[in-house]
Amino acid sequence: MKNLRGFMMEYKNYLSEYLLKGGQDEVLFEAYQHLIRLLDVSSAQAANILDIHNQVLKDILNIKQDNDVVQWIYIERSTEFLAQILIATDALLLSLRENVERDPLTGLYNRLAIERIFSKFWANASISKTPLTVAMLDIDNFKDVNDKYGHVIGDELLKEVSVVIKTCLRDKDVVMRYGGEEFLILLPETDSCDAKTPLERIRKRIEEGVFTEARIKITASIGAAVYPDDRPLSMEEIIEFADAAMYAAKAKGKNRLVFYSHLDSKNKEST
Repeated sequence: MKNLRGFMMEYKNYLSEYLLKGGQDEVLFEAYQHLIRLLDVSSAQAANILDIHNQVLKDILNIKQDNDVVQWIYIERSTEFLAQILIATDALLLSLRENVERDPLTGLYNRLAIERIFSKFWANASISKTPLTVAMLDIDNFKDVNDKYGHVIGDELLKEVSVVIKTCLRDKDVVMRYGGEEFLILLPETDSCDAKTPLERIRKRIEEGVFTEARIKITASIGAAVYPDDRPLSMEEIIEFADAAMYAAKAKGKNRLVFYSHLDSKNKEST
């Protein structure tokens, strides 16, 4: 914690005021508004807050090892105070994690979110025996765009393409910026037949679109793999399958959708 002593002092002041004023909501609200600003990510953990709480409560009530009688109303109020602080720190950590897992350019989830989000999709598919389609999309010849128009226009292009992809998907689908000009698309409860429609819609809208103030025309190549049909053994492997299918789409002339199941055995063995 950047300022442990300062945080403990403020915590003690607010907890003391809350106890002695009979548990007023105004004190509680002001406390967690102010205290959260004093925390950093490494210290906003339940164990740390609980330890601080116990230390300052002991000080406030002057509790000794061989203590006499403690007024339980104070204990109840302090527990309520602690619960609210923990809720607030929980919200803080959630907010911080959300910011870390978001790509600052496109606003999409980034690779840091894969483990958390993809693992849920994978577990649900495994348990419920429902299909899961994973697609990798790569903007064709994106380097040429950066070379010709510069990175500012290239960044704007990525932002506009991300909007196109999102608008072609359902609420339960997820798109992530995988890196550079690559996007990972997760389609839960979707087999290859059902996945073809939204993925082709994305490809066509990118092909037909005109992007940025430079009026750029581009295309995209998409590779897709399906659980359980393609028999991936892990999340990492199904991403590798989708990636292999995307590279096959590039090799076939770009601007197309290729499913891993359509690759020949030689291409599959190279993944």
